[in-house]
Parts: sequence; structure tokens; C-alpha cells
Amino acid sequence: MGIETWIGVLGFIGTMLLVMVGLLNFTVFTKQLNIAKEQIGTAVRQLELAQQQPDLQLIQRAITETSDHVRLMVERPYLRPYFYEGVAWKPGDAASHDEVRAMAELILNNFASALMHSATFPQYPVRGIDRSIMFHLRHGPALREFLAENFDRFPFSGLSMLSLQHETREAVEAALRRLIEVPGLDAPEVERRRELLELFRESPGLTPLEFTALSMAKRR
Repeated sequence: MGIETWIGVLGFIGTMLLVMVGLLNFTVFTKQLNIAKEQIGTAVRQLELAQQQPDLQLIQRAITETSDHVRLMVERPYLRPYFYEGVAWKPGDAASHDEVRAMAELILNNFASALMHSATFPQYPVRGIDRSIMFHLRHGPALREFLAENFDRFPFSGLSMLSLQHETREAVEAALRRLIEVPGLDAPEVERRRELLELFRESPGLTPLEFTALSMAKRR
């Protein structure tokens, strides 16, 4: 073959090599692009999970706060009637009075925390919490007794729990008046309870849960 022919062949071979190198580079680039897309997708999913984490933590907290006492009930089933069946403690019961009061304190503290979280964080799953608190207050004489005797310990959530405890506004007002008239209260506590009564009278459109948010806002 002449030199022109060899030049043509070599040129064709060189062109083919360039095409093959280009295809190889394109394949490598495509793979790298797919890997990059997968990495971006993974990062987006991780970001979404990170954004959801506070909400998930609040949901978990709500479950814990409104059901933490159930574990203790399983360990001490003789306490269950005092909080689920409307049974009042009396001398001679299998449970001691201290056990019943301690359980009542734990449950009310958890409910108070749940109410304050629902007032502070919009993501807090408020639905269901009010029904649970209402059920326990209406079926647990020990809870009602402890709340009445220690109303000053629930400055933000006390009115909400009273509202959930009673079926009518008249009953809530009567309960507040009794709390105001408790002997031995200091002047600031009497005034605080009077303010709660006025707040309740002036806010007929508020739900029980909203009283906690309003009480917290007034105390800031």
C-alpha cells in the first residue's frame, strides 16, 4: 500500500481511538453523575429525617408523658382501680395511701408537662392528650384530690386540668371558688386563683388546652 493509504488507515484508526476514548470518558462521567445523584438523594433524605427528628421526639415525648404510669400499673395492678374505675382509697385497702398519692402525683406531673409542651410546640400531638387527661381525672378520685390539695404546684396547667375534669363551665367555676376559699393560703396564691377565675369567665371560647398557653404567656 502507498503512503497515502497508510496515512488514511492510521487516521481512521486514530479517529476510532478518539471515539472510543470519548465513549469511555462519557461512560465514566455518566457513572459519576449517577453516583452524585444518589449521594444528593441520600443527603436530601437525611436532611428530611433530620428535619422530622424534632417532631418525632415530641411525639415520643407525648406518648411517654401520657402513658408512663402504665408500666407502674402493670407492676402494681392493685393501683389500677383508683385511676381507671373511680375507686376511692379507704383504710384497709391492699394499696397504701402513700402509694396511691405517689401515683397520683406522678400522673399529674406528667399531664402538666404534656400540657405545657402542647402550649409551647405546635408540632406536639395535642389530639388524644386531652381525652386521656379527661378520662383519668374523671375516673381517678386520687387525682382530683391531689390536684385540689396541691393546686399551687400547677400554676400553668391547673386551670386546663380543672376544665378537663368537669363537664360544665358552672362546675369549673364552682371548683375555682372552692380553691379560692381554701383556708391557710397566702395572699399571692389567693390572688392567682382569683385571676384564674376571671380568666375563665372572660374566655368562654377557649378550649381547656388553650388555658395553659394563655397562663404561660401571662407569666412571662
